[in-house]
Amino acid sequence: MSSTVGAKSHRWRIPRAPAHEHGRTYQDLRHEIQTGDLLLFRGNRLISGWIEELSDSPYSHCAILARWDERIIAFQADLRGVEILPASTMVCKYQGKVDWWPLKPELRRAGTLDDRLLLDTALTLLGVKYAYWTLIELGLRILAGRTLNPTEAHATPDSLFCSQFVSLVYRTASHEKIRVNPAANDACTSPADFATSGFFEPRYQLFDGSAGEACRDLLKIGPDPQVHVWDGRTRRA
Repeated sequence: MSSTVGAKSHRWRIPRAPAHEHGRTYQDLRHEIQTGDLLLFRGNRLISGWIEELSDSPYSHCAILARWDERIIAFQADLRGVEILPASTMVCKYQGKVDWWPLKPELRRAGTLDDRLLLDTALTLLGVKYAYWTLIELGLRILAGRTLNPTEAHATPDSLFCSQFVSLVYRTASHEKIRVNPAANDACTSPADFATSGFFEPRYQLFDGSAGEACRDLLKIGPDPQVHVWDGRTRRA
């Protein structure tokens, strides 16, 4: 009993973003979001709990935020593969809690992150399939306490899971200055590594303030609305 409590208290030492003190929603705060900010997720699903337990962290998923003209978009590697979504839709539809972690101001002022390179890298990876087996291998490595390999492959991976994708994009867009886990390669990172890396800071937990409008279908075809998320592999007529 005591060992279980101890393990849980250790896990929750990783900071989490608080709710805004005045109850402001994502829609109220979106103008403050900048390219290169991070979303960290606390999911309600079984796989989320598995990732949280293995990584000793409240976080089970991550995504990159970017400004595209007047839109805020999010890049993630989900079960559908690497994809792009409106950030408002992600906040509204996610089954769990969504925390906003901006890049630290001093790193932004120093030009550590190249915004254009970040967008280019993330867009280039759209459609890459989800790395189920790499994620399972990471879990086995953590359980076995095996040494992690910091060496990166030069070729573009043919599959990626969430933190592997995000780590690769940040590392590339910062010319190797942002490595969230210097002792490991991209395939051996977890969402917890971003929270403990020192490159980001917890800002606010994000809530939908659109009265559900952001959860509505992205595209309507015919009389029935349907959600269509572009995964980089299919094209519309």
